[in-house]
Amino acid sequence: MISLKANRHQAEPVMVKVDRFPDHCPVCHLGIQAQYQELAHVIEGWRGRLELIFQCPLEECQSFFISRYFQSTYPGTTYYQFSSSFPFVRVPAQFSESIKHISPGFCKIAEEAMNAEANDWKLIAGPGYRKALEFLLKDYLCRLLPKEAEKIKIMPLAACVANHVDHEKLKAMAARAAWLGNDETHYVRKWEDKDLEDLKKVIQLTLHWIEMAEMTESVMKEMPEGK
Repeated sequence: MISLKANRHQAEPVMVKVDRFPDHCPVCHLGIQAQYQELAHVIEGWRGRLELIFQCPLEECQSFFISRYFQSTYPGTTYYQFSSSFPFVRVPAQFSESIKHISPGFCKIAEEAMNAEANDWKLIAGPGYRKALEFLLKDYLCRLLPKEAEKIKIMPLAACVANHVDHEKLKAMAARAAWLGNDETHYVRKWEDKDLEDLKKVIQLTLHWIEMAEMTESVMKEMPEGK
């Protein structure tokens, strides 16, 4: 616990306790030891709220931000528990030019899912990653099999992977990504020992094998025969 003095509307400052200071900057999104600016304000209401002002210590950022805490009770003490920091600056997603070309829809949806996760909205992030995965695989397959595109667009994702993905490693990872993605949208989870990090890992592997397949195809087209 950390004790500090906080202002309260039309009252003398009071001593309060907080569980911790923020360890990430909401602007640059890097891990930090936040610099407390000795400014704290208690907001009375149905649920006691405390707001503290910090500065990011990183030379390339140095942004000021507010961290919000809510009152909580532990046997023998009342304190304020860290909730979130703001302003939250959108995290830009980094994808290869190949993936941007194959599926701009995937890139946009995945970036929104990443930002939901960064904002600690993990229950929203999971379905977002699942939707991004579907856009990625269907865009890729429609590009690979243009004559089958209309069927692919309306086909369940699992059937797309099973029927139209030939690359062994890509098929294995895409299938597992679909399984874990479905768990993020369904009421009952089938893979109870897996979580959002596992979903992100198999999506990353799916991206890898799509890029490898694209690079292999490109080299084979450039060098169709030996010399």
